[in-house]
Formats: sequence, structure tokens, C-alpha cells
Amino acid sequence: MLKTKFVFLFLLAILLGAGAVAALFVYDINSPISREGKKEVVVSPGASVAEIAGELESEGLIRSATTFSWYVRLKGLSSKLQAGRYEVPPNLSLIQIVELLGHGTFDVRLTFLEGWRKEQYLEYALEKLAVNDESFSAEFTSLAKDLEGYLFPDTYVVPVGISASELVEMLRSTFDSKYETEVLPSALDSDLTKDQIVIIASLLERETLGGEEEMKTIAGILIKRWKSGWRLDVDATVQYIVGRHWNAEEDQWEWWKDKLTSADLATDSPYNTYKNKGLPPGPISNPGLSTLLAAAKYKKNTLYWFYLHGTDGEVHYAETLAKHSANRAKYLLK
Repeated sequence: MLKTKFVFLFLLAILLGAGAVAALFVYDINSPISREGKKEVVVSPGASVAEIAGELESEGLIRSATTFSWYVRLKGLSSKLQAGRYEVPPNLSLIQIVELLGHGTFDVRLTFLEGWRKEQYLEYALEKLAVNDESFSAEFTSLAKDLEGYLFPDTYVVPVGISASELVEMLRSTFDSKYETEVLPSALDSDLTKDQIVIIASLLERETLGGEEEMKTIAGILIKRWKSGWRLDVDATVQYIVGRHWNAEEDQWEWWKDKLTSADLATDSPYNTYKNKGLPPGPISNPGLSTLLAAAKYKKNTLYWFYLHGTDGEVHYAETLAKHSANRAKYLLK
């Protein structure tokens, strides 16, 4: 009898506890937090439900991040929450906030890729922002004229009506911030200036397949050739000169010409590293963080003078011109 009574009380306690939890859950999702004025919250691209919940709780918009996460998952809305900059009105319940985040904002997500030139930035921005105003293009082109290499490639959430000047300032200020906090500490003992690091990094974006070791090695080769008074012989610098061209095989316009002709390689330009010794006068693309770090921490005292990317998808290094020629015959001229 006593055992039965104990079991009954135990089950009753569980039921009462579950009921209390359920009541608290219902209260949390339906009852707004009393406050005045709108509050801005930013949901970053790729943010998890837990990260969004934590941000909302820290801003005082919801009582419990855990309750928010439970509700979103119970409703199957985890993939429905959209990145953007939101102005959350006062006195919204958790349910209403979830609905707001699910509808999205009037913001646009722009993803500028590593290795793009400034003209590609503009072309992409015009498409994503649905801008037909020629003044936007003119202003962007004017402001970005001397900023090749210093427009940081990243994902940005911007108002749909952002101006060209605001966009350029955002790209440039992000570069400054990234360089100051993440590149400069690695560049303090470098023998390169900031501008030289950016130029080398811009070459790496177009000349490497990725991977920290490959980027550092190729950076070391380029710097060794430059400091030894050799021409760099970098295809990407000629591609930069050629610019936008029609690819008849692919039936489309492109910015980086894949198959350079002898006439292309003979182009008279200070950027042509097949004709001029030393670094090009400026960056040829906008490098990302990994290439900036690789340039700052390039492999010194490398034995190699040459490199090529073969049709086998691998990079092949050589200490001599004879070995490089053999690599060309084996991995390119098939």
C-alpha cells in the first residue's frame, strides 16, 4: 500500500512538473516582453538557431533562448529563418518574432568572391541590387578607381537602397579592419610593405588552387624571382590587362581569359609581367584573408624558381628551367 502511494505521488509530481514546464513554455512564446521603442537585431548569414536565440535573448527581445530554440524546432522552422537586419517593434511575442524572421527583410545579401576585380564587384552588385541607375555605376567606378585589392571579399547584408558610396566604404572599411586585426600581426616581421603584400596576395588569388602550403610556396617563388630581378611571367597579370572579353567557346562574356595568345602576352602595359621585371604597379584582384596571410608569411629561401598547374590538377615545381620545360611537356602539352 505504501509502495503504491509512493508511486502515485511520484507520477503526480512528474505530471505537475511537466504541466508547469508546459505552462511556462506557453507563457514564454505568447507573452511579449514589455519595452518601448524599436530594437535592431542582425541575423548573420549561416547563423544557427542557437546563435539567433542567444542574440535575441541578449538584446532583451525574448525571455529564454532555450524556449526559442525549442519552438523553432518543434515548428520545423530552423531552415526558414532568414539573414538580415531587422527592426523589431516593441511588445512582440516570441511567436511574432519568429514570424518576422521568417518573412525576411528588405535587405540584400551580397557575396563578393575572392579574386574578383573591382569591375566584377560592380557587375554583381548591379544585378543583386536590381540597380539600373547609371549614376550608381559612375559613382562606384570613380570611388573604387584606386581601390583594387582593398575591397574585401566577404558576405554582406545591406539595405536594398544602399548607395554606391556606402557600398565602397563598407568594402574598404572591412578590408582595413581585417588587415589591422588579422593580417598585421603576421606581417610585423615581414620584409614586405602593406601594398606589396596586397599585390602578391592578388596574384595568388588568380595563380593558386588554394591550400595554405601551396599559396605560401608560390608566394615565395614570386618574391624570389622579383627580388632576383627576374620577370614574374604571371598569366593573371595579362588576363587583367585583357579584361572583359567574349568567350566564343562558352558563348559568354568573361573577365579572365583562359587561353592567352602570343599577341596578349606581348601587350604593352606596366602590368604585363612577361615584359616587365618587378611587381605590377598595383593589385590585379581583391584578395581574401587566406591569401593575404600567405603573402605576409610566404615561404622564404625556397629552392624553386618555377611552378605550373598541370592538367592533372596538381601543382608542379621546378628548380631549373630544364625541369620546368620537362614539367610543361609532361603535364601541359599533351
